[in-house]
Amino acid sequence: MPTEAAHSVSLSLSPGVAREVVAAAAAAPSIHNTQPWRWRLGAGGLTLFADVSRRLAVTDPEGRQLLLSCGAALCNATLALRARGLVPRVTILPDGDDHRTDPLATIILAGQRPADDAERALADAIGPRRTDRRPFDGRPLPDGAVARLRAAAEVQGAWLTSLTDPDLRVQVNVLLSRADWIEQHDAAYLRELASWLRSEPAPDGVPCGAVVAAGATRQAEFPLRELNLAALADPPPASEAGVERPGVLLIGTDADTAADRLRAGEAMQRVLLTATSLGLAASPMSQAIDVEGLRDRFRAATGGLGQVQMILRVGHAPAGAEPLAPTPRRGVDEILQLAD
Repeated sequence: MPTEAAHSVSLSLSPGVAREVVAAAAAAPSIHNTQPWRWRLGAGGLTLFADVSRRLAVTDPEGRQLLLSCGAALCNATLALRARGLVPRVTILPDGDDHRTDPLATIILAGQRPADDAERALADAIGPRRTDRRPFDGRPLPDGAVARLRAAAEVQGAWLTSLTDPDLRVQVNVLLSRADWIEQHDAAYLRELASWLRSEPAPDGVPCGAVVAAGATRQAEFPLRELNLAALADPPPASEAGVERPGVLLIGTDADTAADRLRAGEAMQRVLLTATSLGLAASPMSQAIDVEGLRDRFRAATGGLGQVQMILRVGHAPAGAEPLAPTPRRGVDEILQLAD
């Protein structure tokens, strides 16, 4: 994303605009809808921090997914500013790389410039973007879609590759299945998951109404992370429908520092917003790179491409499917601090 204005001027961010920007940032996806971010508005602009109290100790002990989530929120914030004709200058990890205490990023305004059509399209996709775990239909991805999604990742300093080789898809399937089995037989993981499932209205976590059984109710080439605890205890009969074969995208970085993980989160979100603007549905399949001990095996299986940070399934929602409701988010007052 451009970070320099055609005519640099000194601008300050008003509390009203800051609230709108943070609301847009909060629409970013996060594992189990933990929303592990907080913001502070000061004289110098917006500062992003991790909310480490929301890190998943079992699923995400290193905070890798936390950083990806915060990177996704950062991407939304910069796009929301661009949609308002403001030019953000972003500094990643300005005071160090300890995400537990140091700020993750600062955003100051470097000037004004009208958003272009591509930036407006991405900003417009922030609201309707959804994590869609429903079965996809059999339509292939549109011509040129992967190239556009790859370009979106590269804008944010990451890379993207499409998983098309049949042998590689088999290897990835095996690793995802292994990761799924490990999680489903880990009592600590299941307790942590249960703590983020919501049967009553709540501003965070995964609403039970949004859970789609990922196991035996559907026949898919790749397993999704199972969020339906009832299905784990009593699996329903297998579907007779055809095997779902989604497009699979790997998003990664050359290295694996905290900054790389933040950039990967920005890239993931820009890819998801681009997919939304193209009329495509998407959801993560990250268990093979979240489970301890499998991430290195996944890297080896994919030919040492670098550090794979996210696996996405991408395709078309079934024709006539009802639009998904938005997953609840915490209010701006809870995640934005106005400095004195």
